[in-house]
Amino acid sequence: MIDSQLIPTTLVASPITSVANERIAKIRQQVVSRDSLTAIIVEHGLYADERAPLPLDDVLNKMRGAIGVDLVGTTENGGDRTIAFTLSFAYRDPATAQAVTRTLTDMYLDADKRIRTEQASGAAAFMGRRADELQRRLGALEESRRSIEARYAGALPSQVALSAQSESTLRAEIARIDAESQGLAQQASLLAAREREIAQAPRPEAEALRRAEERLNQLSATYSDDYPEVVAARASVERQRATLNSVPRSGGEVVQREIAAGRERIQMLAGRRAQLVASMGEMDRRTALAPQASYELTMVEREYDNLRRQYEDLREKQLDAQVAANLQAEDKGERFSVVDEPSYPYQPIGPGRIMLLAVGLIGGLGLGSVLTIGFELLRGTIHGEATLARIIGSAPIGIVPLDRRPAGGWGPGWLRSIWPGGGREGHAS
Repeated sequence: MIDSQLIPTTLVASPITSVANERIAKIRQQVVSRDSLTAIIVEHGLYADERAPLPLDDVLNKMRGAIGVDLVGTTENGGDRTIAFTLSFAYRDPATAQAVTRTLTDMYLDADKRIRTEQASGAAAFMGRRADELQRRLGALEESRRSIEARYAGALPSQVALSAQSESTLRAEIARIDAESQGLAQQASLLAAREREIAQAPRPEAEALRRAEERLNQLSATYSDDYPEVVAARASVERQRATLNSVPRSGGEVVQREIAAGRERIQMLAGRRAQLVASMGEMDRRTALAPQASYELTMVEREYDNLRRQYEDLREKQLDAQVAANLQAEDKGERFSVVDEPSYPYQPIGPGRIMLLAVGLIGGLGLGSVLTIGFELLRGTIHGEATLARIIGSAPIGIVPLDRRPAGGWGPGWLRSIWPGGGREGHAS
């Protein structure tokens, strides 16, 4: 019997793609192969009388003809479907025929389970290999996408808008730096002018020094150098000169510091402006690369999305195939089951002995009759005056009997009693 799948196909799809007829035909080809039949012949000692005079191929062909597979079908639901098949083996020994049929039955069941399991397991393994291949390709595409993002950093579609905003910000900052630098330059010019005014303005310390020097000159012209007032005037001059040297100009150093700070600020702004200009140039370069980056990234992402869908679809099919393989391994799928075990033959499949005797008797009588008639026709013997008259076309004038019997008559007495002629021949003319 070809049993249907125990689990509904709405829950687990059947992995068997071939119809039962095709599967039975494939199994039969495996069973009647040279190696299989040779093993069965050796195991059961079949055709012992034929193996000696005949080649092995002739013995195998004889055994193939003795193996019968009859399909049982149904036409329900508008289709022709095989639901069972009968397996038989004809042999001259009933016990051997039963044993060989049981062996053939086991071979059919084992081959059916092997085919079902291999088909389901093969499908699951194929799906797994294909899924692993797609996963490797997805990994390669992810690596390619990261490489493109690193190569076109800042020029990607998602970054172009940000780059435009950043460029506007950089231009505004450059304009602010230019304005500030211009303001610092003007301030530096004003501080330089202020420094010159401060340098040209008279200092009180210089005026005191000048008066001290004039007094010293007046005293030196009147008195000697060691005169106390001259010595005091000279000491006063030294003190005023030291005071002049030690006291800075009022506001001069502050202006110089402000000028130096302004110059440093201008240099710093110039460096910052150079950085901003370089950044804007880099942004312009990335903006020019944006179309190429968008094209390459779009191609990679499109292929990645396609492979991703294939991978997810394949994973689902792999899970279904694995469930189907487990179903076949547990013998819950479509399978062959034995309804009737090989039975012991209770009567021969050939004609009976009485039939053989009757056929032989009828055949012997028929053959004898045919031979007798043929012999008479070929010999040309004429039996009786009527035959002679028919042959020559006129009646004979007379009949002269010819007696070739020895004395006492010819033949036994019982023959003479049933045949009055007793072997006597006549000669007509």
